[in-house]
Amino acid sequence: MRTKISLLTSLSLLLSGLTNAQQLPQFSQYMNNTYVINPAASSLTHDIDLNIGFRQQWAGFEGAPQTYYFGGSINLGKRPGPPGKLYSIPISQPGMLKQKPSKRYGKHVVGGLIARDEYGVFERTSVMGSYSYHHPIGENYWLAGGLSLGWYGLSFDKNSIVLENDFDNTYFDFIANGSNSNLFDINAGLYFYGDRVFAGYSVYQLGRNEINLGNEDSPLNLSDARLEMHHFINAGYRLKLSDMIDLTPSFMVKILSPSPLSVDVNVMAEWNKKFRLGLSYRNEDAVSVILGANLTDFMRLAYAYDYVTSDINDVSSGSHEVVLGFLFNRKNN
Repeated sequence: MRTKISLLTSLSLLLSGLTNAQQLPQFSQYMNNTYVINPAASSLTHDIDLNIGFRQQWAGFEGAPQTYYFGGSINLGKRPGPPGKLYSIPISQPGMLKQKPSKRYGKHVVGGLIARDEYGVFERTSVMGSYSYHHPIGENYWLAGGLSLGWYGLSFDKNSIVLENDFDNTYFDFIANGSNSNLFDINAGLYFYGDRVFAGYSVYQLGRNEINLGNEDSPLNLSDARLEMHHFINAGYRLKLSDMIDLTPSFMVKILSPSPLSVDVNVMAEWNKKFRLGLSYRNEDAVSVILGANLTDFMRLAYAYDYVTSDINDVSSGSHEVVLGFLFNRKNN
């Protein structure tokens, strides 16, 4: 930041975010990559699920948040074997037409997520590792429970600061205790899913660790600020409208005290299991349009544009999010 005004604005935004508002990145495409909000939602449809993402929040607003991440998961457990081949069906035994379903095994899934958030002169780096167990329920459903552990690094880039006043007491009070903070935390989640239905709950930042940036005597004091727990609840159901078109309405509720309740309502249409078009509304925040396509059998690309409905729309042209995904299956033994 080149001026004292922009410095104080950036500090104030961080203070507000760390004490009263959302502390985790915002995502518009979580319904296509639920692992970013729930450690149990890993390797849901494929053995290996990798995603690279970028989000520019509030484009055009100086110092607005930017998020980069790379994450993925791999199923370490056994996969169901293919049913046996039937080369001929004796007419006297028509029951053989109904093949018995292959045996279903529990899935052990490990994963990880590396993310970097930049907002003004502040940066947050996170490295998380996860484990989840997926237990089969009946012939069509799974119930998964997962945990993720990791490290958060918060830093303040002093080299980007040019002071108009070489004796700015507010600035020097703020950095008196250092410009870096290291925290360790834990997240947990449950996820129920099948071919057409899904529902999940997760809670992030269970440790509520102190951030310890700044000085308690500073007007901008972050020395007592803590990581606050974020609760996510989401669910949806896929409707088959025709042989070519599926429609999936869904919602997500985000709970973070003392911030207002955040509710996302979404609908995603998929054509020929290849092209996707989605609409999403986030109360008092944004309306999103999501476009996606399967580029190959194992690679998919999606883009989301958020039209901001809050007062920030006066200084922002909206938010942009791009996710590139890779999906693979291991061969059966």
